[in-house]
Amino acid sequence: MKKQISALIVMAFFTIGFWACNDNNLDNPGDTTLDVQIEALNKSYALPVDGSGLKSAAADSVYMEWDSVHLVISSIKFEAELKSQVTMRDSIEVSYKWSGPQFADLLNPDITFGNFLLQPGYYDEIEIEVKGGRGYADSIPVFYMAGMFHGSTATLPVEVMIDEEVVFKTEQDSVVVGEEGVDLTSYIQLSLSDLMEDIDPNDLDNATLTNGVIVISRESNRYIYYVIRKNLGKRHHSYCDFSHHKKKH
Repeated sequence: MKKQISALIVMAFFTIGFWACNDNNLDNPGDTTLDVQIEALNKSYALPVDGSGLKSAAADSVYMEWDSVHLVISSIKFEAELKSQVTMRDSIEVSYKWSGPQFADLLNPDITFGNFLLQPGYYDEIEIEVKGGRGYADSIPVFYMAGMFHGSTATLPVEVMIDEEVVFKTEQDSVVVGEEGVDLTSYIQLSLSDLMEDIDPNDLDNATLTNGVIVISRESNRYIYYVIRKNLGKRHHSYCDFSHHKKKH
């Protein structure tokens, strides 16, 4: 028989701003906690990006350079199946939810979120879902990038504004959590070069400008917007690091 344990972790509602999530000082030294880290990679790359995700070696003079990447996190959902220590067959379903909104700088690799408490045991499966939900970001985009497009004829500032729901998922099978407390981290890595896959540099050269800026949104340069939106939903890499990070006393 499966038992279901459901816990809801509700964070206080902050005005959208920059907040670093550190380890909970109330944790006991023997507790194991799981944090989530979301990081944007490849800030600068040549165009075009081909279907394999590789950057073109023949177009070094045309490239993108990003200096700002933000995500408004509405929730982080943790689900796991913990094998029963009594029967060693049945699983206990464990579910936690961390609620925002939380403004996240994806170019800062030191910021983590969640801080879920895990009890010792054997986990058949751990799944984590990070969601940027529309309606939680107030007047700012759910996902935002700003940088420079170094084109064939000009260098222009670029802004990408995604105001639709964004979801990232990661999962790990066969995880053993021991009695000794450790800090575990689940990483979600977003390759910025992959977001530009299937976009011709000529489309950026000929893009509509708003006050001298290439604004990519549902209202401006819509074709480029929907290509990036499609790539954002599928072009990310995730993994869990369960091998080190002994808990600090």
